[in-house]
Amino acid sequence: MTISDEILSREAQFIYERAYGFEPKDGNLRIWKGFVPVQTYNGTKNAEIEIVIPNDFPNVPPTIYVNTPMEHPNVEDGILSMRMLARWRPTYHIFQVIAEVKRLFQRVRAKMVSYAETTWEDPTSEIAMLNNQKSQLVRILEQKKRELAEIERKERSSVSENVIAQEKSKLLEDEILKVENELFALEQQFEDYEVSSLEFAKKYHSLKKRLYLLESQKVSS
Repeated sequence: MTISDEILSREAQFIYERAYGFEPKDGNLRIWKGFVPVQTYNGTKNAEIEIVIPNDFPNVPPTIYVNTPMEHPNVEDGILSMRMLARWRPTYHIFQVIAEVKRLFQRVRAKMVSYAETTWEDPTSEIAMLNNQKSQLVRILEQKKRELAEIERKERSSVSENVIAQEKSKLLEDEILKVENELFALEQQFEDYEVSSLEFAKKYHSLKKRLYLLESQKVSS
């Protein structure tokens, strides 16, 4: 079983909109890479993680790799474990996983290994995270611009359609009124003996049929 493009696209959209700092690794929507803040004994640091989406997702949870060396009770051999993954539900999404990872690293402090501590203050990780956030925000902005343009197009189209519909409705009402007036005039002529019974019946039937059709059009519109 292979995960569908529809599921991957949906998850990607959620991540871009709700989980800043993550990008697909090498354009692969099954692997998401980013930085999360980690509470350590020396203050808050940034850790790089990768989230790998399995083929059976969302029935099976993703695997979370911690690429930044650290000592943490939930990290073993570079793989993160947490309650959400152990109690996984198919209704969960990757952006929720990212949010839970961030909460976990804020609740439970980590200890960086010695060589990691020396490189931890390197601003490149901060810059990478900010660049990721910037690119995501730009992408979201472009998407929102496209959505806004589509909404405006639909609104213009809707206004035009409403005007046409109103004009058609008015013409229909005018035609109904015309037929009703003809019926009234025919009934007056019949009462005044200006038309025969046979002629009245033929014209009356024809006008009533036309009136019925017009009123049916009005109801359907």
